[in-house]
Amino acid sequence: MPNNCLCWVISLNPKAENTEKLIKDLHAQGINAEVFPAIDGRGNAPVLEGGERLRNSLAMVRHGKCLTGSELGCYLSHLRAVKKAYAQGSEYVCLLEDDVIIEPKFAEVLHSLLSKQLDMVRLMSLRLRRRRVLEPLAEGHYLVRPDRGGLGTQSYLLNRLGMKKFIDHAEGIYEPIDKVFDHFFLFDLRVFSVEPHVAQELVHESSVAKLWSEPASDMKLWHRLAYHPVKLWFSLRRHVYRLRHRAEFAGAFMPDKHIGKTGRLR
Repeated sequence: MPNNCLCWVISLNPKAENTEKLIKDLHAQGINAEVFPAIDGRGNAPVLEGGERLRNSLAMVRHGKCLTGSELGCYLSHLRAVKKAYAQGSEYVCLLEDDVIIEPKFAEVLHSLLSKQLDMVRLMSLRLRRRRVLEPLAEGHYLVRPDRGGLGTQSYLLNRLGMKKFIDHAEGIYEPIDKVFDHFFLFDLRVFSVEPHVAQELVHESSVAKLWSEPASDMKLWHRLAYHPVKLWFSLRRHVYRLRHRAEFAGAFMPDKHIGKTGRLR
């Protein structure tokens, strides 16, 4: 792995069976990966640092609920990993959650991406989306540009510009981390994907909990009244972004064959 790219596995338990296997498999492909200690939010809510701030009013308006401690822990695990990589001067950071298996071409695909200076590349995702097929990577794998969010933060690559865009936007916290990336149009994050995926999600739950809580029962009237105007504003932002960048999404179409082994891919 080139010195300008860090690779971290986010995990609450470095000694967990799959965490150790994932690190071993990455090393076997020539990737010098290490464990990044996840933020544990299962007890008390994690303490915020630096510019991190909760935007609970927006969370209530947009989603009818605020993040739980576990959801916040997952969010901060990714945010702080990216902040650390950026502070260390890394040109790229590759992050994996501890519930994935890498495919044989993972390292080859990753290396092929390091010369392309792309803000973000999802190495797996959970949603099938219309996308524009751009160019071949390693044998049998292609770089694509989805026109909508692909869902999931199990495995992805950010370049330095992508890190900066993400940090500046994500320090205001109001939704799960994968939705932040799906709302790339809010902060001009150019998001790409790899097909077929070079990582797959295991069926058991990750130690980095990220499941949504149930809707809150204490929504105020103004939250409900603001819901549709705010939703419209977000929708307009997405449509304006796609209009401004229409050439980048031109010719997008749905995949016509299997692109990943993850069971929740849909």
